[in-house]
Amino acid sequence: MVVGVAFTFWLERALTLAVGAAQSLKLSEDVVLTHADRWMYPAGPISALFGVTVAAAVLPFGPRLIGADLGIGAFYFIVVVDFVVLGVALSGWGAGTRNAVESFYRITAQLVSYVIPLGLAYVGALMMAASLSTTQIVEAQRDVWFIVLQPLGFILYLVTGLMQAYRAPFYEPLSEHLGGGFLNFVGGWKALMWRAALAGLLFVISAMGAVLYLGGWLGPWLPPPVWMLLKTFALMTLMLWLGRRFKPLSTAQMLSLSWRILIPAGLLNVLVVGGLILAGVGPQ
Repeated sequence: MVVGVAFTFWLERALTLAVGAAQSLKLSEDVVLTHADRWMYPAGPISALFGVTVAAAVLPFGPRLIGADLGIGAFYFIVVVDFVVLGVALSGWGAGTRNAVESFYRITAQLVSYVIPLGLAYVGALMMAASLSTTQIVEAQRDVWFIVLQPLGFILYLVTGLMQAYRAPFYEPLSEHLGGGFLNFVGGWKALMWRAALAGLLFVISAMGAVLYLGGWLGPWLPPPVWMLLKTFALMTLMLWLGRRFKPLSTAQMLSLSWRILIPAGLLNVLVVGGLILAGVGPQ
């Protein structure tokens, strides 16, 4: 997890990307807000970093190199990684400023825009693996990676993963348009925790993408953990590079994109996967 966060910092600086106001967080001094809630405001970054950390527990870096091989690992990951959204809600509402509260509302709307198509991107891989276990999903790709059988599902995961990670072009709630959103009102230890949480969020989303579509730790010659890290970092680089090809989208445009294109594409992918399973294509 520490390696993933450090690499994400380096990669985003190398690509001169901005994650809203996250790159300019005030690490050296805390920010005192007179109207902030004394419990909700500081609880935000704790909730976010906790969610990202416990989500990493079900990411397999080898057949037996996993924090917790749960039978419902993929479902567990989907639930706990959204503790980041809870953290945003606590910090945004708890800060008690106009921009922070609006940032919270827009991130909630962004959650609505990606949660259904992202779920459909998961469903395609889970149907073909016939399991919610992350290790079983990887083992099911021993003959062929799911990206080959479900290219539409992989593209859907790329787009919705960027939405979930608040990276370009889907970072309006944290953009300069809103003065950096709630991130403009954090400093000191809270800023450090938010930086780690946002970097860790992109890392675990990329790692789960490698598990669902790129065969996880599977590969020749190199040790399994090396393959898993290479695929994770390659997917992260692809997501960040692709995100820079498009203009930033507003929250309304994200919702329109979701209902008009992403959800129909996700349903089509599920139908195609169902047809492939009935035809006997994929893991037996």
